[in-house]
Amino acid sequence: MMEILNMGGYAAFVWPAYFFALGLTFFLYKHSVKQLVKAEKTAKDLGLVEEKSKEIVLDQKQSA
Repeated sequence: MMEILNMGGYAAFVWPAYFFALGLTFFLYKHSVKQLVKAEKTAKDLGLVEEKSKEIVLDQKQSA
């Protein structure tokens, strides 16, 4: 088991790279969700999106 975790002596390089990639992925996900919420709010404030159209989309997703 330790041989797998040691990764042939390259564990000092591989594990930090995995953690960095995972952390960056999580950060980008949270940032994207924040931008989406902001864009949806802006579109709603400008009157570009109606609540009724959102309900139709949700109904279509539930029926599928």
